[in-house]
Amino acid sequence: MCRAMRKIVITFIFVLIPLWLSAQHSHTNTDLAGGIPRHELPLAVVWGLSLYSGVTGPFAPETFVEFWQPSVNIAVDADILLRNDVILGFNIGYTSLKFDQAKFWRRRGVESDAELGSDFNIPITTVLLSFRGIENYVLYKYAAAYELGGGFYNLKNTEVDITYIDPYGSYVISEADRIAAGLFAGLGVKYLITDTLQLVIKGRFHHVFKPSQYHQFYDVVVGITLL
Repeated sequence: MCRAMRKIVITFIFVLIPLWLSAQHSHTNTDLAGGIPRHELPLAVVWGLSLYSGVTGPFAPETFVEFWQPSVNIAVDADILLRNDVILGFNIGYTSLKFDQAKFWRRRGVESDAELGSDFNIPITTVLLSFRGIENYVLYKYAAAYELGGGFYNLKNTEVDITYIDPYGSYVISEADRIAAGLFAGLGVKYLITDTLQLVIKGRFHHVFKPSQYHQFYDVVVGITLL
């Protein structure tokens, strides 16, 4: 598939389908059950607040997977309900992928316990916005969840040029700290604990458009949502 065609497909999935669903729903539901005219509602309200934690792991390219290990993540999250019943997700997250120093030395045939420190770790900060479906105002004990979105990713040290030079452990560092755009998709399941508390488990896959080379990673998280 050519690059132009890929862009058209991505645009269709991430933009046109959510907008079409929103338009279809807004035409068929002009008033709420209580008889409140829709135009009198706020443009947007916070529909749920969540705290998540789990594991983030590298997926591509090969060097990203080879030398950096999965690590714990944490994120704060909000469901935002729009006037037309569309639910948007806003998420701020952080993780730091640990550099596998033992593998680094092994791959270069060097028996060394030298500590390179934490400078080679890859901190990842994310600010994301997503489409999470249409609200039907019914609470279910179990419910599936999905989201499609994008945002900004700050991946530090992903341009590190680690070159072994001599038996004394010399290396060259070319550090980078860039903010790049990316897309992600996620699936999950929700379990209603009480009328105001929900347990959520979900996984997401991220594709980051780094200037020199794209990066891909995944996360699996568990969270509590205050409804």
